[in-house]
Amino acid sequence: MPSIPPPASNSREGFALSSGKSFLGLSRRLWRLAIVTGIAQFAISLWSWQFAIFLRNSLLLEPWQMGLIYSLGTVAALIGYPASGFIADVIGRRFTMAFSLVPMFVGLTLLSQIPTWPLIAFSYALTLFGWSFILIISRAMPADEIAAAGQSDAPRKFMMVVMPAYFVDGICPIIAATLLKQGYNAQFLFFLGSVAAIIALGATLLAVRETLSSQNQSKARAKVLASPRSLGAQFWKFAVGMLAYYAVWGLAISYLGPLCVDEWGVDEVTFGYTWSVCSLSTAVASYTISGLTARSTRLCLVLALIGNSLIVGAFSIGSGIMMMVLLNALWAVPVVMWIGAERTLVVRGVRPEMKGRALGTWQLMMSSTTVFAAPAGAMIWTITGTIRSLWTIASVLGFVSILFTAISLRWMGAGVKESNGNSDAPTDGTSGE
Repeated sequence: MPSIPPPASNSREGFALSSGKSFLGLSRRLWRLAIVTGIAQFAISLWSWQFAIFLRNSLLLEPWQMGLIYSLGTVAALIGYPASGFIADVIGRRFTMAFSLVPMFVGLTLLSQIPTWPLIAFSYALTLFGWSFILIISRAMPADEIAAAGQSDAPRKFMMVVMPAYFVDGICPIIAATLLKQGYNAQFLFFLGSVAAIIALGATLLAVRETLSSQNQSKARAKVLASPRSLGAQFWKFAVGMLAYYAVWGLAISYLGPLCVDEWGVDEVTFGYTWSVCSLSTAVASYTISGLTARSTRLCLVLALIGNSLIVGAFSIGSGIMMMVLLNALWAVPVVMWIGAERTLVVRGVRPEMKGRALGTWQLMMSSTTVFAAPAGAMIWTITGTIRSLWTIASVLGFVSILFTAISLRWMGAGVKESNGNSDAPTDGTSGE
């Protein structure tokens, strides 16, 4: 099978990309991205944890109106995932990231100034459309550096890039709850989010550096209408194997809040604090756990999914604040392993000029399962009469779906070199040119 040498071996541009000192697994270039991603995360996390409460209690919206708002937001994000990957491959990561912060800023400004029905549905969708771009760029840029340097610590790079974002996601509910207790309303949180978005925009233009070489951008522009086959056989084998687990995951995760508040008897503020524990634990565990994941990526992915399903099962039978805090802290371990391993495998074997589209296509496919899984979860909840039963069923089905993932990983076969963090060799039998 023909292979393409990594750009760093024959490209001055690739050498410049991979050179320089690193700290905690990231180069200066990726640390700049990580910090800007953290600022963008602040723009979302400050208000998103209590958005449903705001819609219900402050705007007095009916459940069908809330459902429509969330549905439009989901559709906007699903459109944004593949669009961002395509645009990022063609014009570069940096300008795509800057573009994404414009709809985020406009959407958050509208939410803060005109939070009325039905405009709020458009404002929310616009915000999530921009945010979907951030999610893809934060994965595409480390993928570029991994491809350029040919390094073996891919899971660590993918995880450490979002470590500041998880830290911000952890402290935001605490900051927001404090502001709300001081008398500020949710509209003020939206306003602060819009300020963070415009700061992130400026920081992107001033500090973030491009990671996709001009040569690969030219290749991407030459293949504007790329076929699904161009993503490689390994990508599609992996995607098929993960769809079932994502569908099962979507059954329950949307109803974590009602589970904790209604079944566990925890108030909303305390739930926000326990969520902070999960995000902060993820940030703390990122470096160590992602380093272990790099040793055996596929095995660690299976272990992560098993651990995640165990915790889902524990949530279905547990009670008490202390147990909730413990479960949220433990959840960080499978989360870090899952993120690092999955993102490494998604782009492994995908050509450099196609990585953005691969990441966008992946996110579109996996997120699309929520459109069907969340209503199915609500149906199970209604039939059984308790949300604990839903989480029990999701846990059991999770273990079953892991079998499909394990089979797909084995099916990927020898085309994936476990010792290397990334391989840019085509896996679809083409020459790559």
